[in-house]
Amino acid sequence: MSKKMKKLETNKVYEGNSLDVLKTFPDESLDMCVTSPPYWGLRDYEMDDQLGLESTPEKFINNLCDIFDEVKRVLRPHGSCWVNLGDSYVRNPSQQDQIGKTGIQSAKYQYNFKHKKNYSSTYKAKSLAQIPSRFAIEMTDRGWILRNEIIWHKPSCMPASVKDRYTVDFEKMFFFTKNPKYYFKQQLEPVKEVSLKRAQYGLDQTDHDMKAVNVQGLDKMGERFVNPNGRNKRTVWNVNVASFKGAHFAVYPPELIESPIDAGCPEWVDKKTGIPRERVMEKTSLERHELPKDHPSHRPERYEGKYKQGQRYASYDDKGYTDGRDDDEFTPGIVLDPFFGSGTTAEVAMKQDKDWVGIELNPEFVKISDERLEPTKIEKKTRDKSKEFWK
Repeated sequence: MSKKMKKLETNKVYEGNSLDVLKTFPDESLDMCVTSPPYWGLRDYEMDDQLGLESTPEKFINNLCDIFDEVKRVLRPHGSCWVNLGDSYVRNPSQQDQIGKTGIQSAKYQYNFKHKKNYSSTYKAKSLAQIPSRFAIEMTDRGWILRNEIIWHKPSCMPASVKDRYTVDFEKMFFFTKNPKYYFKQQLEPVKEVSLKRAQYGLDQTDHDMKAVNVQGLDKMGERFVNPNGRNKRTVWNVNVASFKGAHFAVYPPELIESPIDAGCPEWVDKKTGIPRERVMEKTSLERHELPKDHPSHRPERYEGKYKQGQRYASYDDKGYTDGRDDDEFTPGIVLDPFFGSGTTAEVAMKQDKDWVGIELNPEFVKISDERLEPTKIEKKTRDKSKEFWK
């Protein structure tokens, strides 16, 4: 049995098997997890104990969820877990010799394939294995709460060489939580101009439509509020694929995880209790004629028939931390990536002034990530010194 650490060292990559390393981490020591595991049947990294070479989707998903069982243990009660996972197609053993550098090609895997050790007759060749869906179901069966299924749409995806199906231009990201109550910082996106106009003038709005215009999603049903800062972020994200020179080919773009880390990892947590430090958001709710005269939605008086009575304009002002406590009582939130790769998660976490912990099986990727993250580490140290100076 692995011996658990008394205290976890942050901003560090732990080299080794994800499951084995996680078993050494203390209980409830991390705030969130964001990662992209190896996909089933696509790549052989020439490493013992690697994921993705299992003979069936079920075995792959079981091994993967065993790792996330440990992730659940090390997350604090308010923790969340974000997993980007792509799908795979089932291959026929006779096709294995035709697979080039875009597929699994190691001698070990070819041997297993030819002897049907890595092939299941349960699945028809060329069938989509539906790995992400099977994974999400197994995770919920193991006690996770699935809050969102996010579609990562790739506008500039690589063209497919196949001619008997459509090119796949998306992957899925799942947003899980450990408990019904968890830390989440609401994410906003711009409101379309037409939605603002409809909200301003109340043009033939039904009660249902009025609720739909509630761009914050925080107020009582039947009341219409418009926030100029934006509406609640949707679940289809258009993010171009990214490349990193020297990294492995499965690197995901920083933009993809900027919102999850901002939403799921608190800026500060109490050193003693691990509870997130909450910012105070003050709501202002006014009718149109009550708005400042220089406000674009101001109306000098109520225009009966122009907009509905009870329609209000709301904004939320960030008042910062008003608990009166000293900053030294808190520590930055910690992001975990158990499949660290080239270090994208750490790069984004540091830019948001959050701590991180990575686990990586391949020593070559550990070396790559160290080199990649050095400029970001220097930038963060400079920023920290500047903050300390101006205290």
